[in-house]
Amino acid sequence: MSNFKKKLMVIAGIPLTICLILVVGLFLLGSDISKQAEKIKQLRETLSAHLQATDSLALLRQDFQQVQPYLPAIQNALPTQDQLVVFSRDLSAIARQNQIDLNSSLGQETSRTSNGLGQLSFTMIGQGSFDNLINFLKAVKSSHYFIKFTGVDFTRQNNVFKASLNGEIFLL
Repeated sequence: MSNFKKKLMVIAGIPLTICLILVVGLFLLGSDISKQAEKIKQLRETLSAHLQATDSLALLRQDFQQVQPYLPAIQNALPTQDQLVVFSRDLSAIARQNQIDLNSSLGQETSRTSNGLGQLSFTMIGQGSFDNLINFLKAVKSSHYFIKFTGVDFTRQNNVFKASLNGEIFLL
């Protein structure tokens, strides 16, 4: 009987061992295929991002070709650092026209980069009637300077308004 069991174990064991080896092999192969599929998915996403960037670059180049004739006019419209010497004087003149008591100071300058404009921060504190302050802001905004206000704060004491203004002026 012992001999029969050995033969039965060998006859049944060989196919079971082969099946076990095949199952382990298929599991490892499936795992590797999953990893490779994930890599392919990531590569496709990267390729898609690169294609979008290339398309955007092509559109930017087309836009640049359209804008290029206007660049000298734009560059002449923005003041240089040397031309900002009169900025405070111009602000004072606008303030006088609008009956505003004004104190202004220039702050930190950010130099022009190859892909952007230079900026100079400023602070103004003005006092006057509300309508005069609003008219002053409109006049400053419509002046030949390109200004971005980063902070505007109004306070009222009786009928006198006080405005604290922070901003940046763009320059070449």
